[in-house]
Amino acid sequence: MKKKTIKLLLVLMVAIGSFASIGFVSSDIAHAKDSTLKYKSGILVHREGKLKYKKPTYSNTFGYYQIGTIFTSITTYRSGKVKATLQYKTKKGWKNYKTYYVTKKGSKYFHEKSYLSLKTKFRFKFENIGSKKAIPYNFMSNSRLKFSQAEEKAYADLNPAKTKETIRKTKFGVDVSRQGNLFYKKAVYTNTFGYGYAYKMNGVVTGSPGTSIWPQRSGKIKATLQYKSKKGWKDYKTFYVTKKGITFFKVNVRNLDFNTKFRYKLENIGSKNPIPYIFSSTTPYKY
Repeated sequence: MKKKTIKLLLVLMVAIGSFASIGFVSSDIAHAKDSTLKYKSGILVHREGKLKYKKPTYSNTFGYYQIGTIFTSITTYRSGKVKATLQYKTKKGWKNYKTYYVTKKGSKYFHEKSYLSLKTKFRFKFENIGSKKAIPYNFMSNSRLKFSQAEEKAYADLNPAKTKETIRKTKFGVDVSRQGNLFYKKAVYTNTFGYGYAYKMNGVVTGSPGTSIWPQRSGKIKATLQYKSKKGWKDYKTFYVTKKGITFFKVNVRNLDFNTKFRYKLENIGSKNPIPYIFSSTTPYKY
């Protein structure tokens, strides 16, 4: 359903942009002009105007289109380098988030993900830095009207900077417990950890990480055990968790070094609702 909605919106955007280019919607105006379309769950805004050389122009303000995702675009009707800076509003004013550059006429889509609050307001600062002639443009933003309190809390908990983590050092090793939420099709990585136990026989290291996950809501979770190599993280084995409650990951790892570091890549692939979870790992000091 979401894919169909996005495709429909893209068609509308292209259509409106085409009308502007042939004169149905004037893109050659002195001041910015907005057209607004409200639908059941959101609001679609088109702003058209001109980008004058080295004179900043600001878009309308907008919010998230989906949880954690911004959906906007700009259509320019003349070639020329445009600097587009995504900004977000704070109590102390507007702050820069990310900068893009548009160099060709036509449509440029901005799909940006963020862990900022779902109530955050955004805008773009556009600067024509490449053409002495004004560049006619049409900016589009699509924002969801509101998010539930449960969605806001769950998304705040998903932020890696806010994920609750408890570390307990014992006489034998380090126990880590990480608590957060798994959003639909958004990958989350656990803390790194070592073997729960390991031994070496005939020159081959064999061991098993001591880990578990406790989903507090039913829904299919894909859990991929990864290990760190000199070339980055590599997948070792994948598990699927479908029931709430504690699941212990039992896996024998062979032919890796005693000091190998592991982590899990967790993906909610079965529930549109966030799945609260607790992940635990135990790593001894010595084997």
